Amino acid sequence: MKPKLILCLALVLGGHCFAAITYPQAPDGGSEVVIKYLGLQSLKFLKVSRVEDLTIARPFAEYHVTNLTDLSSKNFLVAAKQGVWLYQLAQGTNAVGEVGLMPGRRSGNRLEFEHLSGMGSTHATLDGLRVAERLPQIKNQDYELRRLDIAPMLFHSVWLHGKSDDILIPLPPTFGRWKANEPYSEAQMLALLKPEVEKTRQAWKSFAPK
Repeated sequence: MKPKLILCLALVLGGHCFAAITYPQAPDGGSEVVIKYLGLQSLKFLKVSRVEDLTIARPFAEYHVTNLTDLSSKNFLVAAKQGVWLYQLAQGTNAVGEVGLMPGRRSGNRLEFEHLSGMGSTHATLDGLRVAERLPQIKNQDYELRRLDIAPMLFHSVWLHGKSDDILIPLPPTFGRWKANEPYSEAQMLALLKPEVEKTRQAWKSFAPK
């Protein structure tokens, strides 16, 4: 037997699958790649006995902003580049981890294994999704589910991308710079990021060779 593939992990965990939060179309064959890498060591890491006990959620993409200069732009989300496809995993009603797959350099659009993460990032993302479910904006238009990573700022968030606006829900840890699991517009998030960008630049300068 193989793990079940479902639309969203919230169904497994007793929540709702959000009608106005959409999932992008990932390249074919991703779930088979996930299963391939769920060997003995991976299952031990996830604290799962059998691969048949797992449920694989439909994937969504993680995006990255790596250049601090891009964070000074009014529309900094335009600079975000798509990275891995994230497949979240559950055992029964417990989230246990996620697998990241990346289009291979030699295999064209075919997905290849990139990383396996524990339940910490999965739980954080699910908490952000539960916040997203309650937002009044999703009753008015569809939003594509994404996750945003800004490595220089140690920033991670659920990203709801809509035609007319974007909503960011920062995930912990936030180190007191903004509130975890609170919705922000792109402009609101940029206003909070800008002073942190300057602090990071100054810190980098202090370590630069003289």
